Amino acid sequence: MAITANMTTHEGIALTDVYVRVTEAYVKKMVVDDDGTTAWKLVYDVLIYKDKATRDDKTKEQSMRISNRHIDQFKINYSLDATDNPFKLAYADLKANSNLSNVADA
Repeated sequence: MAITANMTTHEGIALTDVYVRVTEAYVKKMVVDDDGTTAWKLVYDVLIYKDKATRDDKTKEQSMRISNRHIDQFKINYSLDATDNPFKLAYADLKANSNLSNVADA
């Protein structure tokens, strides 16, 4: 699964229809306050490429990744009662991200 989207990198470069993929998603109990309060979080990592062909090209995949600190890793609240898998939840959150526009399934 992946999406395409428009975005502006942390360096101010506008990109159109880039290929965005969640590569890792896991649930972790984390300390969220100075008083030691903990909460369950879904942590997910994102990789960005010019297009799907670049992502699928084994010789270019690593060297052609696009850097964007605004959307490379996220931590969101997670309920242990969630029925959807973490990747599905990560993509739903990513699609609603305000740093992305013109989001579509790839």
